[in-house]
Amino acid sequence: MTLTEIRNAVIKRMTAQAAMPAGSVTYPNDPTFDPSGKAIWARLTNLPGIAGAVEIGDGPVVHRTGTIIIQLFVPTGSRSLLITETADAIRELFEFKTDGALDYFAVSATDAGETDGWAQLNLSIPYRAM
Repeated sequence: MTLTEIRNAVIKRMTAQAAMPAGSVTYPNDPTFDPSGKAIWARLTNLPGIAGAVEIGDGPVVHRTGTIIIQLFVPTGSRSLLITETADAIRELFEFKTDGALDYFAVSATDAGETDGWAQLNLSIPYRAM
């Protein structure tokens, strides 16, 4: 898969989620995003990793790796139920799923604390594509 194909597959999968309104998710290089008044919102980032090639048959097969980071935000003081339920729904959407030649693996969650009035939980989703 090309980097563009990986990007498109990840965004297509994320837009299929029903855990939060579609307008509450910002994607790489979106126009300025204003989260004001939102009960929850997310930022999706794709971090491409190391690619490798193996020689099979007529030529090399490239394996591309990377990590999708989905940052979830709720207003500080709104408790953790909404953010953890949303994290579980997104985990279910990605964990051990496949989009053609793109495989997603175990999802990890990290509490990133609070800043600027928002509590943050980060989901890390490693992937491999061929």
